[in-house]
Amino acid sequence: MKKLIAMAMALIMVLGCGSAMAENTKHERVYVVTDAGGTVRSITDSIRLENADGLNELTDRTMMTEIVNAGGKESFTLDGETLTWQADGKDIIYQGTSDRQPAVIPTVRLTLDGGEVSAEELKTKTGEAELTVSYVSSGELPALAVTLLPLPEEGVSGLELTNAAVVTEMGRRVLVGWAVPGADETLKLPASFSARFKADHADLGWMMTLATSEPVNMLLREADGRLDLNLQTEIQEIGAVLTAMKAGEELPQVTGKTAEIVEKLRALNSGLTQLDDSAKQVAEGAGEVSDGAADLKNGLEKLTGRNEELNGGAQQMMAATLAFANKQIAGSGLEAAGVKLPELTAENYAQVLDGAIAGLEQIPEAKESLTALKNQLDQANEFVTGLKAYTDGVAQAAEGSSSLAAGAAKLNLGATALQLIGTGNLKTQILGAEQAAAEKLLPYLEGTVPDAMRIWEKIAQNAGKDGYDLRPEGMKTVTAYIIRTDLQ
Repeated sequence: MKKLIAMAMALIMVLGCGSAMAENTKHERVYVVTDAGGTVRSITDSIRLENADGLNELTDRTMMTEIVNAGGKESFTLDGETLTWQADGKDIIYQGTSDRQPAVIPTVRLTLDGGEVSAEELKTKTGEAELTVSYVSSGELPALAVTLLPLPEEGVSGLELTNAAVVTEMGRRVLVGWAVPGADETLKLPASFSARFKADHADLGWMMTLATSEPVNMLLREADGRLDLNLQTEIQEIGAVLTAMKAGEELPQVTGKTAEIVEKLRALNSGLTQLDDSAKQVAEGAGEVSDGAADLKNGLEKLTGRNEELNGGAQQMMAATLAFANKQIAGSGLEAAGVKLPELTAENYAQVLDGAIAGLEQIPEAKESLTALKNQLDQANEFVTGLKAYTDGVAQAAEGSSSLAAGAAKLNLGATALQLIGTGNLKTQILGAEQAAAEKLLPYLEGTVPDAMRIWEKIAQNAGKDGYDLRPEGMKTVTAYIIRTDLQ
């Protein structure tokens, strides 16, 4: 049991008291003792002032009383809230007490056969029990809270857990529950955990809670160093692009990262139009050729001269379609769900997408999206293959004249089908896919994304405001709460 508690303490100390940068930091370990109802019985704040600069004098701010040097013999003076240590280049470790409430306090509710009981009463009774641990949060930031409750060797059986697990250490069972108190309700993160069990004179004595907001602060610091976007502007521009795509209108002029996507979409749509226009021209030319065998040879030579252009345009269209498909997959969130696909090419897309679709039975929306994407790529590939076969046929027809009349009729039919079924259908399908994608994404942009931005901005505004004691100017504070709850 001591080993398990020590491991958990070490974990939260790493999260709550680690410092990756050489800077003066105020590390707080706030030791709290409460009863099951959350009433605080005692608080001791153990503070380490990290003297990264090797200063002879360290200045802190504090509201605490009964301050004692717990790590050395350095002296201090207290003037109001200003605490000055004669550090002589060393770190300072000291302790004090306060009546200020911790930012996180666990509370325990026990019921037996539907009626509320105390842990003391549970020791003398049997029945269907439920233990719920909730966390009262008064901090500025969400906190990660982990609670360890040693279970008695007898008296607790048939456990059913929510946001919790049971681990065994040295033959002793420990209930481990977790929650994120203080998180925005729209995130739907748990603020409590519970355990249902059959109680037979169960003796529940105490539990230990470890809580800190430092993981949130770490995330904010990491994001601040990586994000170089004006998120509000980006979101507005993405919304304008999706709105235009949904309405089938010309894409607006945008800036930033969105401009890269819009440029490629414009190139794709322009390529589709040009390809379809070219296919119409080919069909018209084939019709003219079929009017007379005498003109067929000249018409075939004219069409043959376009083979390289047509095939090149088809390859460009296929490349643009693949690029667009890869962008869709990259932005679909599949990788976050554990599905990582290699870059799609004309040679591998069918095998890659078939394999991915087969593994997405539990994610029907993703499966449907990838199936539609593969159908579009199949149509594009069929068009490229068909166009190559068609141009090869034109070249062969130009070299021979034994079946000029029959060849002219087939050419006319093939060219018409190319435009109506091939390029025309491809253009309709891809533009339709763009419109459908915009229709699906806009609700998220109008609902989910603003909520996420609101939460992010609120958390960012409160970054670093998780200290228990007062915060000295120019010094980072890292705080972790270690809370013992006596259940009896």
